Amino acid sequence: MKLYSVSDTYIRYLKNFDEKVYDNKEENRKQTRKYLGIVLKINDFNYYIPMSSPKRTDYQEGKIRKSIIPIVRITSQDEIDNTLKLKGTLRISNMIPVPKSELILYEPKKEKNKNYKILIEKELDFINKNENMIKKYAQIIYNQKIHNFNVTYIKNVVDFKKLEQKCQEYHAKQSE
Repeated sequence: MKLYSVSDTYIRYLKNFDEKVYDNKEENRKQTRKYLGIVLKINDFNYYIPMSSPKRTDYQEGKIRKSIIPIVRITSQDEIDNTLKLKGTLRISNMIPVPKSELILYEPKKEKNKNYKILIEKELDFINKNENMIKKYAQIIYNQKIHNFNVTYIKNVVDFKKLEQKCQEYHAKQSE
């Protein structure tokens, strides 16, 4: 799998229709990087699943919480003490449909920040090793949302059908 970012223009556009869309944080980026994520094909759309840094809520009693359908926790063995370390998360509940024209390929080999490059490589390694689980969770949450399943976390999931419609409208407008 490969990493991508999404154009600021498209993120701003989608945020007009669903406040749960992750923001690229144009105003307060520490570096030129935007959020990175992976792309899966769901319902004939390119779905971008954003990655996020670890949060306090990713731990319970000092231990990394298990991955759940809306959040895949990206872990890696530490080379020094061989303990499991949380590197980041994939926010499946915040995945969005994106036209191919708005996806920007991120190439880790071109990363100048050595520490960030190492982190990204570890995250990609985890993602590639767990690709089937990630695809399964993405399909499950997609089906649960569009069929209005009564599951607690569904209320925090973006409106896939609405965003698919807006994605098509955006793409049609760009193609004119």
